[in-house]
Parts: sequence; structure tokens; C-alpha cells
Amino acid sequence: MKIKADRKLMLVLSTALVLFSVSGALMGRVVAVEGTYSYLKLFNEALYLIVHNYVQPVQLNGLMEGAYRGMLESLDPANEYLTAAQYEKAFRGDTGGPAGAGLTLSKKRGYLVVVSVAVRSPAAEAGMRTGDVVVTIDGRSTRHMGVWEAARALRGKPGTRVSLNVSPLATAGRKSIALLRRLIAQPAPSGMFEAPDAGVVSLPSLQAGDAKRLDLTIAGLRKRGAGRLLLDLRGCASEGLAESIGAASLFIPQGTIVTVADRYDGDKSFKADGRRSAWNGPLVVLVDEGTAGACEVLAAALRDGRSAPIVGRRTWGDGTVRALLPLQHGDGIFLSTGKFESPSGKEWHGQGIEPDLQLDGRLTDPDDPQLKRAIEYLRGVSRPAGRQAA
Repeated sequence: MKIKADRKLMLVLSTALVLFSVSGALMGRVVAVEGTYSYLKLFNEALYLIVHNYVQPVQLNGLMEGAYRGMLESLDPANEYLTAAQYEKAFRGDTGGPAGAGLTLSKKRGYLVVVSVAVRSPAAEAGMRTGDVVVTIDGRSTRHMGVWEAARALRGKPGTRVSLNVSPLATAGRKSIALLRRLIAQPAPSGMFEAPDAGVVSLPSLQAGDAKRLDLTIAGLRKRGAGRLLLDLRGCASEGLAESIGAASLFIPQGTIVTVADRYDGDKSFKADGRRSAWNGPLVVLVDEGTAGACEVLAAALRDGRSAPIVGRRTWGDGTVRALLPLQHGDGIFLSTGKFESPSGKEWHGQGIEPDLQLDGRLTDPDDPQLKRAIEYLRGVSRPAGRQAA
């Protein structure tokens, strides 16, 4: 009887530790939540039944980690539980190595999904694309892997191999892909002049210094006679919020670029940095499913603050600010603590930004009909356009 009593006590304490350590870490204090005791009691009963009645012996540590992960992901797939060893690496900024495969990942419906593929990367050369599901990494199932853990598993030393099992978006079944990790330099903004007066700027990412490089690219197109500008943000997935604000400020010299809605500290608005306007003419923004994060911030700001029509396909829908928070025994969590809102107060997390003009075609199409149609649309723009369908 004493063994059973001790075991039950251990389960009660474990359950209390889960809930109260998380709430204490997030709030900086233990918060009394209405009905907490009844939920603790129910959780303890379920845990007791699992441990004593499951068809085979249960490892309590693994079971509790699953409870942590499920609790976090039920709120937002972007949330992630980290073991003590993982938290230490994340806190130190240990990414796993300097070389990678060129993939930006997210989580949807419990699975790791490709958001975007860096151009001229191992993943791009292997034919991977937005929407592909990554089933395993080096033989490890990704079903219970968080985004940070998966991204770190993809990285390593240059020349080393990483093996993926992938369920492609475009075809049924699965395929195995072996990628050689390498150093991947994110391409800078590039410009293309389309006679008689259209300029196309491709912004494949938002890394440090890209706002300045974007300014120079636009200036070069103006010298060539561009009177209309298409900003191509397809496949642009980035966490560089500062660069998105800098890039938006080239078109919006004053006013709000983005607001972060926070539950406790109040909303925080980020304003244009006051630099000179780099472009005052007609402007259209081209997006697709691979447009995510800070690149969505830029697109939303240009539509609200510059009346720039957005064309293409619905964006990915990554619109939260995530914080790395510690738990009591060395573990930690990545938690969404704020949501991005456009200057007009619209959010896009989990649903993406709907274009004003829907365009068929994908970035991987060799003839790029999306780009051609977007340029045609740009030539007809003289003032803000309403929502329509192609």
C-alpha cells in the first residue's frame, strides 16, 4: 500500500510541477487560475490510469514530455518544449553548425512543413518546395519534433550529409533525399528592368543590411527609367523584423509599420525610421505561400501604409513573436508572446495575407507566369486597386 501511495504522490507532484512551473516561468509568479485544482485532479487520474493500465510499461519522463509538448502545441504550433540540454543550446545560440540545407520550416497540423527553400541551396537542387512535409531527418521521426529542434538537426559541418524522408506536396507517397550541407549565402536584393517603365525588385530574404541594399537597387532602377515598381517577395521567409521595418521605411517615410499586440505589456508600435522615401510611384507587391514572418510584415505595411496592391497567392501566416523562457529544472519553452498587426490592425497568423489579386502559377515554374501577370497588372496601376480576381 505504501508503494502505491508513494507512486500516487509522485504523480500528483509531477502534475503540479508541469502546470505551476510553466505558469510561474511565464508570469514571473505563481498565478491562481480558476478551477486549477479540478484540472490537476483530472490530469492526475488520467496519468495514474495510463501508468497502471497501458498495454506495456510506461516511461514517465517520456510521457510527461509528451504532455508538455501537447499543452504548448494546442495553443500554437509555433510553441515548443525544450529539454534541459536543448534549452542550454538554444540559450547559447547553438544552431548546430555553420552549414545547412536551405530550408525554412514550420509546423502545421502536427507535421513539419517546408515554408520556403533558399535559392541555389541543396534543398532547391533536390527539387524541394513550399508545402513539402518532412517526415524524418536522419531516420528520426519529426512527428514530435519542434521547429527549433528540426532546424538544428538540418545543420552541421560543410560537406556532411543529412538524409530526409519527404512527402512532396505535388505528388503522392514519399521519397528519400540525401543533401550535402554547405554554407549558404542569402542572395541580395536584385533588380530587373522591364521596358518601357517597369522595375522588378526581387527580395528573397530580409537579412542584416538588406534594407540598404534594397535602397540601392531601387535607385539603380530609377536611373534606368523605371516609373513603376514590382516588389517580389515570393519565397521570402525571415525573422529579421528590424530589416522589414527598414525596408518598409523606404516606401513609408512616417507612421506605423507594424504593431506587436502583447497580452500584458500593452501593444507596441514600430514606426518608420524617418529615412528619405526611395519610391513614390506606383507599387505592387508579389507574394506566395513561401512569404512568411518579417516578409509578411513588410507586405502588410505596404498595403496599409502605401496603398500597394498585393498580388499572387496567400502567404504562409507566420505572425507571432516568440520568446525563449526557462523552466525550474533547466528545461525551457519557445512561446508565442505577441502577435503582429498591420497598421490597420489586421493580424495574419495562422491564416496568411490574402492577395488583392489572386494569381496562378508558382515560383518553380520555368516560364514564371505569375511574374508576367504581375508585371501586366503593375502597368495598369495608377492608384490603389480594389480586391478582384484574375
